[in-house]
Amino acid sequence: MSSTPPLSAVVCLPVRLDIAGHVAEVGTIELDTGKPTWPQVADALRELADALITTADSSPDEDDEQGVSRDGTS
Repeated sequence: MSSTPPLSAVVCLPVRLDIAGHVAEVGTIELDTGKPTWPQVADALRELADALITTADSSPDEDDEQGVSRDGTS
């Protein structure tokens, strides 16, 4: 009797950045349950780091400029 290989499923985990109480959902990590987990997480975090570097290195558009008051209210 031949056995069929187990079906792998993709699990999507949200990625949220929390910086001083300011939370932003920045994407998802898709994990294939049929593959080792940690290499997939490491790859996703490298992609996130590359995106953050690209964003930080790009010049802001006029509409993207934000000001923060000394008391943090605006």
